[in-house]
Amino acid sequence: MRVLVVGAGISGLFVARELALRGVKDVTVVDSGYPGGGATLRNLGCFRSSFTSPEHVVLIKESIREWLRLRDEMGLSLEQRGYLWVARKPETLEGFRKLTEFHHQFGVPTRLVDADEVRLLEPRLNARVVVGAMFDPTAGRMPIIENFVKLYLEVKRLGVRVVPYTRVTRLVPRGSRVTAAETSRGPVEADAFVVAAGGDSRDILATVGVDVPITDVPRHPYVTEPYAETLRPALIIDWDTPGSPHVSQNEHGSFVLARDLEDAPRVSIYSHRADAIPHILKPLRELLPLLSGVNVLRYWMGYYDMTPDHHPIYGPVEPYENLYVAAGFSGHGMMMGPVTGKLIASWILDGRPHIDVARNLTLERFKTGRLVKELAVIG
Repeated sequence: MRVLVVGAGISGLFVARELALRGVKDVTVVDSGYPGGGATLRNLGCFRSSFTSPEHVVLIKESIREWLRLRDEMGLSLEQRGYLWVARKPETLEGFRKLTEFHHQFGVPTRLVDADEVRLLEPRLNARVVVGAMFDPTAGRMPIIENFVKLYLEVKRLGVRVVPYTRVTRLVPRGSRVTAAETSRGPVEADAFVVAAGGDSRDILATVGVDVPITDVPRHPYVTEPYAETLRPALIIDWDTPGSPHVSQNEHGSFVLARDLEDAPRVSIYSHRADAIPHILKPLRELLPLLSGVNVLRYWMGYYDMTPDHHPIYGPVEPYENLYVAAGFSGHGMMMGPVTGKLIASWILDGRPHIDVARNLTLERFKTGRLVKELAVIG
């Protein structure tokens, strides 16, 4: 069997890895840029299973289990230091209580913490504005560049061909099957095709008449100069402030500051916003006063490839028998990488996903109206 994977980000490489491990000898991954050059290497490297839909909780819980296994198997770096969802309003705690009950149904041990315990979990928080929080002890973060390079080298070791700077211009159908992909380097024939190209998946699938509802939504993180290790949780989220401002400290000591800001979809990745600094920093500085004296060193822009219900699009693409998609992760593609690889490989080789709940996330849900809402999207 010959499989062509379009997109050499975290999803595409995990799909390729899983196919190779399951005995597929001819796997090629192409990318319009360099491996990881899209959303993969522009994210915080954080992970969690504390979501609001069964689909996300089940799939990401399994994905985190795989990340932990791969930490030992591939020598990856990974820390479970927890997420702290901070509440400024007493009524928010009731919502958190219901959410923890929901998580417990799936074995995710989130817990409600009062203001005193919040100060134990992170003493530097401003006690005057914090009334409590939800804590997810299984969440954490990883050095994404280090782990992505190790994944890339592992995929190459398994015999997968990774061809960068090769743009897919269109897919070539014949009847109910796709027979080839036209690329900037010429046609590539295969027996199965996986489109895992983030927001570009929309344009690629449009060439065979398939409408994929993905919108590239800009994100604007800021990075400070490095400091000694300061923050205990992997991520602190100001849940009661619109846009959920959040802060993490990376492996180099820098604070990464971000907030969901309204912006024009698909705006150029080079259209930086100077006005983002006060919008992001002001609420975080109130929540965490130590940020008052930090110096911002750099800023980058990236995209969340968002779907209408904030869940990925997985699996077969009708009406084609050999075309599959893994895209639209809405900011959660890195944390879902291992489970994405297993799901798409099982769909291709077994005709069904190895976790049944993934059937709810196929492209067909947008035709039938069976959307799966997710409320806890941050960034």
